[in-house]
This record gives sequence, C-alpha cells and structure tokens, in this order.
Amino acid sequence: MNITETIRKSIERHGLIPEGTKVVAAISGGADSVAMLHAFHALDIPVTVAHLNHRLRGTESDADESFVQLLSDELGCPFVSDKANVRELSATSGLSIEMAARRARHDFFSGFGDATIALAHHADDQVETFLLRLARGAGPEGLGGMPFVQSLQGMRIIRPMLEIHRSEVVLWLEENEWAWREDASNQDEQYLRNRVRHAVLPLLENELNPNIRHTILRTMDILREENGWMENLLGDAAFDPALPLAAKRRMLRRWLFDHGASEAGYDAVEQIISLMDNGNGTTIFELNDRQRVVVEYGQPRFEQMDAPRQEPSWKLTVEAGTGWRKDQSEVLGLLPAEASFDAGRIGDAPIEVRPCQPGDRMQPLGGEGTRKLQDIFTDRKVPREQRKGIPVVLCRGEIIWIPGYRIAHGWAVDGMNGKSVHVRIEQKRVG
Repeated sequence: MNITETIRKSIERHGLIPEGTKVVAAISGGADSVAMLHAFHALDIPVTVAHLNHRLRGTESDADESFVQLLSDELGCPFVSDKANVRELSATSGLSIEMAARRARHDFFSGFGDATIALAHHADDQVETFLLRLARGAGPEGLGGMPFVQSLQGMRIIRPMLEIHRSEVVLWLEENEWAWREDASNQDEQYLRNRVRHAVLPLLENELNPNIRHTILRTMDILREENGWMENLLGDAAFDPALPLAAKRRMLRRWLFDHGASEAGYDAVEQIISLMDNGNGTTIFELNDRQRVVVEYGQPRFEQMDAPRQEPSWKLTVEAGTGWRKDQSEVLGLLPAEASFDAGRIGDAPIEVRPCQPGDRMQPLGGEGTRKLQDIFTDRKVPREQRKGIPVVLCRGEIIWIPGYRIAHGWAVDGMNGKSVHVRIEQKRVG
C-alpha cells in the first residue's frame, strides 16, 4: 500500500483539510502518528506538531517527548508540548487511567483554538472500537465507529488513516528506515483495549472468521451509511412525543451532544425520555458531576454547572405601516416574533424590551382584567428557569406584548387599513 497516496485520497474524499486550515498533528512518537507526520511532510501539508507527555512511564515518557521534538526539527515542523499528571487526574476524578489520559489530551488540544487536530487512528483501531462498544452496548451511531472528520467539544478533529491497517503502517516505516517509539504499555493487558487487541481479536480470527477485521469494517461502513441516512431523514424536526421511540432516542442524543454533553449512554437517554413523557413538575437527571438535564413540564433544559450565566439581550425593529402582521411564532417566548400595534396609541413614545419581572401583569387581548405573567407562564407550561429569558415589550410603562403569545388589550390595530406600528423582536447575537 502507498500510505501517502491513501492519506491524500482520504483528505480529498472527505474534505479533511480545506484551504486555509491550520493543522495540528497529534504525535505520540508511536508508529501510527510518526507515519502520519511523514505522510503530511511528503504531501507538503504544513502542520504544527503537538505532543502531550502523560508522565505514565517515567524516563520513557520523557524520551518519547525528546524523540518527537527531534523528528519535528528534522522535518521543519513547529513543535508544542505539555505535561499532564494522568495518574493524579485518575485518582482525583475517579476515571480510569485510559479515560483520564483521554481527558488530558482533549484539554491539551482545546488550547489550539480553531486549528484542526489530526489524529492517527487507523483501521485496526476501528475494529477494536467496534468490539468495545458492542460489549458496552451501542446503537448504529456508536457501532459505526470513528468518523473521518468530527466536531468534538468545540474541536474539529480529522482522522486521515482510517483505511490503513497497523501492519501496513509498520511495513511502510521499515521500508523507509524511519524510526519510531514503542510504548511497552501497549502490551499491558490490564488495559481493556489491549485485551481486545492481543486476546479477543486473535481468538475471533482463529475460531470464528479469519477475515473478521475486514468483515467488521464492512459492517461499520454499512452502519455509518444507514445512520447518516436516518439523520438526514429526521433533519431539523422538533422533538415530538408522538414520534417512534427510535426517532426520539436519536433526536435526544443529538440534542444532548449539541449542548456539549460529554456522553449520552442508553440508560441516560431512556431515563430522560421517561421524564419527558411523564410531563409533570420538575425533575433533574444528573449526566455526570458537571452536567445535568432539567425536565419541566416535559421540556428538557441542559445545564452546565460551572458555566457562567449570560444575561438575555434582544433586538427590536420598529416600522410604520398599515394593518397587522400575523406572528408566525406560536410558542410563548420563541424568537423571532412579530406583532402590530395601533399607531395612534403608540404615538411618539418609545417601545422598549426587558426581561419579565416578579409581579408583572398585563391584560391580554380578548381577556377580561389583568393577569399575572406568572399565571400565564404556568398555564402555558413554560419551565420556571426559561421564564427569566422571556422578553416583554413595553410602551408608556405598560406591557403591550409577550412575544409568541398576545398583545395587550387596547393596543390592537383598527382593521387592515388602520395605521400601525410593526415590531419585530429577535435574539441579539453575541460577538
């Protein structure tokens, strides 16, 4: 196999490195990442080499760092390194050594801003991932394996070597007489992935199917394609309790990851759906020690416990006209929203917007007497936490509109020929 050509085709086929992309290559010093770096160099793809010293193997870890720095200098690549005490992180967080190392790497890579992070996962990593996820329990998305390009916790990650086997990598390095570092811990079967690599896969090849790796990769390809088709089928559809359970699971998982959830396993998804189906009161599901989902009146809200709260901000557009415009928003507080008001009643008074406050009242059009906004929100089953972010529109000190609900009594336009003031409200973009 021509490793360089295979990587070049993967980059082109999957759009891994668009023009102008800054690439950071994660290089451990092992055969896989060293091969990826040599291929990038041969393809004239400029990269910054990033190496994280996990400090798990003492002087050997330091030697890995020195090796990668020398290789970077030899190939003319900028080099950035850092150290992480993975054992200490594992002890304080309760994570396994493998998961603590993964978290440390993500923290390290996130420091490169908008750069694309290139990882050297290969075809055998895919096969091992399939078996690990199968053993834990996973759906089509998980069993489809690692994608060529992925957005993960704000980072753009690419994997240009997913069609190359480890044996091909080693042969290519040997043919070119390129050195690499061997990590002795890769033979340590206390780590689950190593047991799959050295015990489970050979057993399956000997006892079940000598081509098991190829078969699994083919199955993963089918699952990825079918998973993509199902995602496109759902599109941007809103969560609907009447949807089939399979669709609800998929939409909830997508919603969780879109909000930055670090994981969304089967049990978590099932319990959150159950809370949403119940639809009464307020319940909380703890995803982990930093993230949770609050379900109020069947509606989920994602909370990051250590994230600073942002004050809501809105933009008003005011335009003179005639008649009234129908508000396309039918959900209280959902933006953008539009409303029309009697121009004579508005006069030259300013129209203002602010968050709702305790004790706010209005007389909705068509209603008798004033009502507390709190009671209106309760009737519409608006979760308590969401009420703080709902704007109210005022004129002459009176609440004249709750977007997505109604305007106030006495402010309506007199027929389709009456002079009016059209108001549009939308969320102000930050940054």
